[in-house]
Amino acid sequence: MKRLLILPLAAMAALTAAAAIGAATTTVQVTKNGFTPGTINVTAGDTVTWHNADTKSHQVVATNGSFASPVLTAGQTWSYTPTKSGSFKYRDAYATSHTGTLNVKAPPASLTLGSSLSTVIYGSATQLNGQISNQASNQPITLSAQPYGKSVQSVQSTTTQSSGTYIFGVTPTISTVYTAHYLTSNSPAVTVNVAPRVGLGRSGNTFIAKVTSDIGYAGKYVFVQKKNRVGGWYAFKRVYLGDTSRATFKTTLPKGSYTLRLVLPSSQAGLGYVQSVSRMITYTKR
Repeated sequence: MKRLLILPLAAMAALTAAAAIGAATTTVQVTKNGFTPGTINVTAGDTVTWHNADTKSHQVVATNGSFASPVLTAGQTWSYTPTKSGSFKYRDAYATSHTGTLNVKAPPASLTLGSSLSTVIYGSATQLNGQISNQASNQPITLSAQPYGKSVQSVQSTTTQSSGTYIFGVTPTISTVYTAHYLTSNSPAVTVNVAPRVGLGRSGNTFIAKVTSDIGYAGKYVFVQKKNRVGGWYAFKRVYLGDTSRATFKTTLPKGSYTLRLVLPSSQAGLGYVQSVSRMITYTKR
């Protein structure tokens, strides 16, 4: 990106102040004695602006030909945004003994992070996958986790594979936010929700409901649902759980065959948990 501007001294002062604050633009003064500063260090994607602070014309030219300004008369500026890292020597075409160095470092590598499952059943695992943008292998990656209602903690570390990819296996016990870290870079945060484990069993005509997570469910309830002929689900009974997060119950269904399940609604799941559903069972009442 290159641009040529003519700025009055007041505007030039404002530009220099903005550069100092934003750190995304570096200004080099072109004087009768040379470039000030003579060496500048920036990150690829930052902008370098040369300002002719002399009364004579000057021109900035890279030794390797990678960039060159137009002729800058007194008060003019020219900006350049390097996109590649490296060390670049340059000179003043109107005063060839005046030289400078532009050192460009690569921007920090970025990271991705995703989960193979957005919601897991309590006690189950999922896999977090990511990649660093420089695709370097054997790079250290750490994973931090923030379970619901708790502080951030570092939980795992690994190294990248040949294409810069990495994998973490996690088993959250409550909804948890995960972030991967590489040097000074952080991945986007990924939330893995947790649904309490809802068990449904049967012994004859007696059914057993059990809900398990890090919290208790005494006084909470589950809905008993049956599948209708078109595949939809209909709740026909509410069952309250006892002190052990467990309950036994019977149904008042008429004779016939049924497919049943339990649903723990989100309102009963507890803070840090989401709605959950049990396995389906087939029941024939004679």
